[in-house]
Amino acid sequence: MLSENKFSKYLLYAIGEIVLVVIGILIALSINNWNESRKIRNAEVEILYNLKTVLEFNLEGLKEINKQHTSEFEDGMHLLHLFGTNVSNISKSKLDSLTSNAFSGFSFEAKDGYIKSLIASNKIDYLQNAELKSFISSFESMVIDASQEDGFVRRLLNERLWPSTDGKLSALNSISSSERYKEFPKGTYSSDYQWFFNNREMEDLTANIVAWKKENVIDEQIFMDKIEIMIQSINAELKEK
Repeated sequence: MLSENKFSKYLLYAIGEIVLVVIGILIALSINNWNESRKIRNAEVEILYNLKTVLEFNLEGLKEINKQHTSEFEDGMHLLHLFGTNVSNISKSKLDSLTSNAFSGFSFEAKDGYIKSLIASNKIDYLQNAELKSFISSFESMVIDASQEDGFVRRLLNERLWPSTDGKLSALNSISSSERYKEFPKGTYSSDYQWFFNNREMEDLTANIVAWKKENVIDEQIFMDKIEIMIQSINAELKEK
């Protein structure tokens, strides 16, 4: 009986030790999981703040280039209405200014280095918002969608319009009419705008260029709207953290 009592006590003691060890392990795991969750939450908050900064920077850049492209489109439409008309009563300086702006080739340059690094390092998985994660994953393709028309416009300008107008439209007069290039001198000859506005090829080229610029303006606006929605989503996420 004494032996049985001792064995029972040892058994209870052993079981108690095992229970304590298990409880200790569970507590340690819980603390470790809590620490990992806290690290992930802190990392997510940092990512959200950085994303907000990056998106706001790109949004400002898009607004500026969209304003420029809208101005180019409007001046391009002005030019289209002059084809087949008598432009002798319009000052050469006015026409130089219109062609300079309408045939500009400015484009949007996205600042997406941070976003690419997030995707490459898989840190994008820290984001809990599925819509935001999807937006960031497709950011590069959206940049392409918003700016691909720039390439079409540049090819038309570089490969067709400007080579066709060499010696007929003064590049110097057109360039120097822009505030951006005001230090350029005036050209040695005046542009032959009667030739330009009565030339079928010039009309077709101008129409295509202006049409692409309109598509550019529309796509940029769509992209800007998406960025603004994501910034609002980030702000909402940060309030909950």
